[in-house]
Amino acid sequence: PYTCQQCGRSFTQLGNLKVHMNVHAGEKPYTCQQCGRSFCHKGNLNYHVRIHTRESLFTCQQCGISFTEKRSFNRHIIIHTREKHFTCQHCGKSFDQHENFKAHMRFHSGEKSYMCTQCGKNFSQKGPFQYHMRLHSEEKSYTCPQCGKSFSQKRHFTDHIRIHTGEKPFPCQQCGKSFNRKGTLNRHMRVHTGEKPFTCGHCGK
Repeated sequence: PYTCQQCGRSFTQLGNLKVHMNVHAGEKPYTCQQCGRSFCHKGNLNYHVRIHTRESLFTCQQCGISFTEKRSFNRHIIIHTREKHFTCQHCGKSFDQHENFKAHMRFHSGEKSYMCTQCGKNFSQKGPFQYHMRLHSEEKSYTCPQCGKSFSQKRHFTDHIRIHTGEKPFPCQQCGKSFNRKGTLNRHMRVHTGEKPFTCGHCGK
């Protein structure tokens, strides 16, 4: 393998390492001929070019939002088509899964049924509780060579490294803006889709 001496990331091909080194050097050799915007990676440029060359082929009949890719369109459609069988009597919010409904009801009751035996912290939802428990049980085996910060999970370590390298491998297919984390890209996509997945359990906003 070919390893980057700056951040330790490895590649199977020398060409991929050379492309990666553009991130550290600040070079953006791939330029859009339409608008002049430059990118570190050719893949990011290819995503960006679609803004200029492709029409919005998929339009939602419910709300009128258009998409250039079918998979993005299909993800959006779920918002409208999902049946919601469980309705909260306190605020009127509905849910399609019973587990989500039960978790929501805990916000009204203040119930926190999951307690960490190591530090005593309480959680109302199983998912955050399980994630918290892993923080106690896992050793922090990934250490950043730049600042010394340690992580127990490789994905968090990889996300952190991009802060130092400036690498943003997750481009928005709608506007070309790139992000260093997939979760940040997903939140950004709501600007285009209009999706508002989080509702206040008390007032319904």
